[in-house]
Amino acid sequence: MSYPTVRNSVQIGRIGELIAQAVLEENGYKTARVNHEGFDLLMFDDDGLPVKVEVKSSSRAYEKSYKFATASGSKNKKLLSPNDCDIVIMVALDLRRIVVRDVMDLKHKRTSLGTCHFLDSGSEATQIRKAVQKYRSRKC
Repeated sequence: MSYPTVRNSVQIGRIGELIAQAVLEENGYKTARVNHEGFDLLMFDDDGLPVKVEVKSSSRAYEKSYKFATASGSKNKKLLSPNDCDIVIMVALDLRRIVVRDVMDLKHKRTSLGTCHFLDSGSEATQIRKAVQKYRSRKC
């Protein structure tokens, strides 16, 4: 007898982290998965400098839009900030595609992205490079 597989939020998050990590590695970045409050991956840029990456995952679109909780904290949610991470990768699990943003680009505790953001937003490599450049320019 087989049982249907039902994903829980931990599995959805882990799958998203693995997809994000695979895309980063595929684009030539070294990465490490970490168990740290505020971020999920450490990515090393072209100069070998660390970039803290928070991954947010959505299993499917609802009314042509993917919803992401871009906040931290269990009870009192606060918008992700540079104190938490440097860049945020949002993963559409059913498309196996990512959107990359500098954490300072986030404006709300909940972020909705239409399907078009995952399909028409330019190459993932370009998004990664732009987010890292924006983070580096903030840091200088």
